[in-house]
Amino acid sequence: MPENFMLSPASSGLLSPKMLGYWTDAQLREAPDESGIFCVFRAARDPESEEMVVQQLLYVGEHRSARYAIEHHSDRETWRAFLKPDEELWYSVGLAGYANRERLAAAMINTHKPRFNNHSEYLDRFPFDETTVHLYGKTDKLQSLFTVERQD
Repeated sequence: MPENFMLSPASSGLLSPKMLGYWTDAQLREAPDESGIFCVFRAARDPESEEMVVQQLLYVGEHRSARYAIEHHSDRETWRAFLKPDEELWYSVGLAGYANRERLAAAMINTHKPRFNNHSEYLDRFPFDETTVHLYGKTDKLQSLFTVERQD
């Protein structure tokens, strides 16, 4: 896991996962089935290049088994219903151990405010110490460097 996730020993407030992906529903079996966060995106054709590209972050979640959580999430049909014709759901995963998974997901939700996390306690609240997140890898439509301060 070291090449896909780093926690700075100098500061317990730095989380730096590599965002792996993107996978479609047909490719989801290739996604890591490890502890971490996962992002659900809306993807559509770019009018200029005609290639499918990430358009919008829809949801951030966390689980001890990221792929399993995506495959069995109760909101999958809601995410699909949001899509327009010729759009797809794309997924990415950032590996994180149990100790940092919730904190990382909370920081992502608090900063990005994804459409389908509208009932999350972390939209307007961050109950952890100050946390700086540095995302690298597949970060389309994500802020790659941000800090969230405690908000009780």
